[in-house]
Amino acid sequence: MKLNRLVGRLAVLGLAAHAGITLAQSETAAKLERVEVTGSSIKRLVDEGALPLEVITADQIRQKGLSSAEDVLRSLAANAANANNAVSSNSVFGQEGDRLAGGGAYANLRGLGPTGTLVLLNGRRLSNQGTSGGSVDLNAIPLDMIERIEVLKDGASAIYGTDAIGGVINFILKRDYRGVQASANYSSPQDGAGGQQRKLNLTAGWGDMATQGFNISGSITHSRNDILRGVDRPWALGYQPDRGLAPDTSSSPFFGNILGQSGSALPTAGTTIGATDPTKYTVLNALALTNQCTAVPFGVSQLANPTVLSGLGYTKANSTYRCGTDYGRQYMLAAPSKTTSGVVRATFNVGKDATGFVEFVGSRYYSLGEFTPYQFSTTALGLGSVVNGTAYPTGANYPVNGPYYVNMKALYGANQFDPTKSIAYRLRMWDWGYRTLGNESVNDRLTAGIEGAWGNYDYRLSIARGKASGYQEMVDGYADTNKLVALLTSGIYNPFLMPGQTQTAAAMKAVEDTKVHGRLADGRTQVDQVLANISGPLMKLPAGDLSFALGTDLRREFYGYSGTQNYNCVSSFSKGNMLLANSVMGCPGNGSAPDMTRNVGAVYGELLIPALKSLEFDLALRYDHYQEVGSTTNPKVSFKFTPNTDLLLRGSYNTGFRAPTPQQLHLATVTLATTGTFPDPVKCPNPTGNNDPSCQLNSIPYLSGGNAQLKPEKSRQGSLGVVFSPVKDMTASVDYWQIKMIDRIHNLTPTQELQNYSVFANNFIRDPSGNITLIQAGWINAGGSMTKGLDLTGNWAAKLGDNRLTTTLSATKMISAREQLVSGTPMIQYVGQWTNTTLYLPWKGSLSSTYKTPTLSTTLSANYSASYWDEDHTTFTNVPELQRRKVSKYLTFNLIGTFTGVKDLSLGAGIINLFGVQPPFTWHDVDNAVGTGWDPRVADPRGRTLTLTASYKFF
Repeated sequence: MKLNRLVGRLAVLGLAAHAGITLAQSETAAKLERVEVTGSSIKRLVDEGALPLEVITADQIRQKGLSSAEDVLRSLAANAANANNAVSSNSVFGQEGDRLAGGGAYANLRGLGPTGTLVLLNGRRLSNQGTSGGSVDLNAIPLDMIERIEVLKDGASAIYGTDAIGGVINFILKRDYRGVQASANYSSPQDGAGGQQRKLNLTAGWGDMATQGFNISGSITHSRNDILRGVDRPWALGYQPDRGLAPDTSSSPFFGNILGQSGSALPTAGTTIGATDPTKYTVLNALALTNQCTAVPFGVSQLANPTVLSGLGYTKANSTYRCGTDYGRQYMLAAPSKTTSGVVRATFNVGKDATGFVEFVGSRYYSLGEFTPYQFSTTALGLGSVVNGTAYPTGANYPVNGPYYVNMKALYGANQFDPTKSIAYRLRMWDWGYRTLGNESVNDRLTAGIEGAWGNYDYRLSIARGKASGYQEMVDGYADTNKLVALLTSGIYNPFLMPGQTQTAAAMKAVEDTKVHGRLADGRTQVDQVLANISGPLMKLPAGDLSFALGTDLRREFYGYSGTQNYNCVSSFSKGNMLLANSVMGCPGNGSAPDMTRNVGAVYGELLIPALKSLEFDLALRYDHYQEVGSTTNPKVSFKFTPNTDLLLRGSYNTGFRAPTPQQLHLATVTLATTGTFPDPVKCPNPTGNNDPSCQLNSIPYLSGGNAQLKPEKSRQGSLGVVFSPVKDMTASVDYWQIKMIDRIHNLTPTQELQNYSVFANNFIRDPSGNITLIQAGWINAGGSMTKGLDLTGNWAAKLGDNRLTTTLSATKMISAREQLVSGTPMIQYVGQWTNTTLYLPWKGSLSSTYKTPTLSTTLSANYSASYWDEDHTTFTNVPELQRRKVSKYLTFNLIGTFTGVKDLSLGAGIINLFGVQPPFTWHDVDNAVGTGWDPRVADPRGRTLTLTASYKFF
């Protein structure tokens, strides 16, 4: 057939046509090999499939300048812009973050989250990331040993079971490798200051399966990425009030903001300044009084806050003489990391028609998460007179007799300031350094199996054990609460530095003595899996063979998480917090999850029915039983119709199922604190521009943890598509898809509860005065969702003399992404709208063209992310033009060239982000999602980046 011949040509070119092609196959071959296609258990000829499958070859990965599995997934149109990248998941900000993710990177097909995307390696499971236990960390994938990546953009629970609602990503390793090859890669942003990446790889193989009957191959890769900070990029500013961005912070990095507080020098009602101004100011800072907020590193004025953030309680009284911190300049834009990964595989013939194999895959990934220095407020109340045998008569306030006491009345005319009392203040702990967390993630898998043919039947049997572990440790920036209070009240430390001043050597030694270093928590996961499958022809039909597959999938899954055991993480000074053993200010505490093992058993069957020469049906059915969770049966029906040589129609319908993870079920409850400022929905009934500070809330404790009553998520989904050949040597496809889900597992946050207060009012605990003292949050079964979209692909090849030009297009149009938080709340449309987690961009796509001569290959590629509405600031300010805006589209180009004119040597050079496009501006800040003034879910912060590669094959 003309279409099949064309698809064969495109497969040879590595263009991954969406007509189900998974292996390059020469059209001159005497016999087409039957292979297993991701999404089916029946082996078939390579040009027979019709699944919405995207294949990315190793050549394409290299030609596009992609250096990690995370880079590949971020470039996929079907992978939603999400907070599951290494920067976003390495965070302690906001209530939306997975505080167990440990700097990992995760897939997110269709925006259904990492737990809705199944990641496989050679068709088999890896163990989920060691601390979160929810999904596979992409850092565990040895990209340099990958031959191709198959991305099934369709539900596959009927074939693979849970996790496959959004789709399947199958990383296929190279096989039968012979020779020794070394390669190196280096990339550096044009700006030079941070963000460099280095990678070394050694791959070797021995033995020819065809002539010697065996092959042993292995590969080891080591990479290192340097940190990139906001201070390294001129656009990374957290203070751009003319564009609607100002820090929602009340702390200053040098001179601590003096607070109006009962019992302290500045009374709660505030003070007038000078003889003519009647305003009583409730916050004072000598830097602001002398117009020097910006004269110290990372300092900014807050004069704009009463306009930009008027709805969050900023007024003339509390902002005029207060300084803030530009945490956009302090923020980590790219995480530093080190990765070592390796593969060893032995393949050998077992008799005439069978092949055995033993395979080990291992990775070690260590990253640092660097965050702005912690901020604290001192207090004169609540500590009592004696704590642990030490007297604190004025709490943690600066003492009257301290050498750095600042008499604001005498120096700056603060009339009501009482210099006979201690000073309460709020300070960002700049002298303690950035809060730095180290995260290690280890993932290993050992697999053995046999694959072969018995007559007309193909069989596969394998056994695998995957293990993952991880831990999080405090590297810098955290302080022992009791030692910190003792230092602050001793007077040795100066919290009121002016420009040009520094702490004394004695003070810095005392600061170092308060620091705490050590492991916070660790976790382990393990999956033991036995897979068995047989497939082949069942009977002859007029239109072809009726084929079948039968199989079983037996697993034992383990998860355990220690939680924060050796330390007590606190966020404020109080007598209770100081009495806790090993009390640490500002560390991210988590509850534990008990060691848990559950068994999973599944059986499945599949039928491939050729109803007509031009019409084929595929029927699949799978039964899964999850210990503790229950059982589920999921069918899938798909078809392929080829009415003529240039047209192929396809479609599918299936149901899906995802069991809650062990940590979602059993993670212990932990008390955390909200970030940012938000209005009390009862005391601040005006939702727009309410600037009454008396009803604003910050640092409110909330409970988060597992929920043993969680039910599985369920889905119904379908797709309908067409593949056609409009002209010679060109194919295109359009696929419509939709996914309807119920009982979505969701981490309910205080922000969402506040937005839907009438539904969650009982989750807010109030004291007799009506003040919120605690919020109940955590994992719940949310309401339903409906996601719809279009996938568009195109592949074109042209022969230009002895040279070739190939072009590929892949794009996803999100039509709708409507979600319901819980029953009783409305369905909300999120396409094109800013959210704290996943961004459902209206369009996301990539286009690449490769011109290949006998010695030179040049690829120009483009990546596009559409514009979307920025964070809704209606409740932030009463200035209309600062309430709603759109974030600009993001379009970047990469140019990569590879020279192979010298035998066994390959040299490459290229430019990532050819035109140096800056990340589009967004006015959200880190209190609501990771990033300040830019969004790491969409943009690459490195800017124009030079990349160099070299590889040499020794023999």
